[in-house]
Amino acid sequence: MLATVLFVQGAGDMHHPEGSIHLARWLEHELGEDFRVLAPEMPDAENPGYERWRAAIEEHLGTIDGPVLIVGHSFGASTVLKMLSESPAPGEIRGLFFASTPWWEPEGWSAEYAVTEGFADRLPAIPIFLYHSIDDPEVPSSHLDTYRAHLPGATTREIPGDEHSFVHGLPELVGDIRSVAASL
Repeated sequence: MLATVLFVQGAGDMHHPEGSIHLARWLEHELGEDFRVLAPEMPDAENPGYERWRAAIEEHLGTIDGPVLIVGHSFGASTVLKMLSESPAPGEIRGLFFASTPWWEPEGWSAEYAVTEGFADRLPAIPIFLYHSIDDPEVPSSHLDTYRAHLPGATTREIPGDEHSFVHGLPELVGDIRSVAASL
């Protein structure tokens, strides 16, 4: 069976040398012909807004037949988490894989992006994986610690180095996607 992976980019130009498209294309290559990797560009990625991105993600999910695995990078990962904690998404989501996920504070300028208290209890009961470089220069690894506290059932992977965008790949991600897809 062909498994579908919906890749949700991080903020900014996904085609930039450090943009999310490089991880998406690497995944497509490494996963091979048993997977279909969709990596749509999100609206106004240089100035992302939660509601616009949520609508785009829901629209893309609504076009996918069968089970889907979602990979989110950075801002895209936090958007998917918030979206799924607010209401059920269209489609059959079977796994969540998030790299370099920022934790947004519920007060101040980032309140638009923050999850609400108790968000973890409203997420679908599916495998969740979190990947974060120990020395990520953009999203400190303390953000992973915060998610670890809120999502004790999630699998967390601390990655040596200072990657944020994983433009040269993330082998642990491929292994985890294959593992979850084997149960579809």
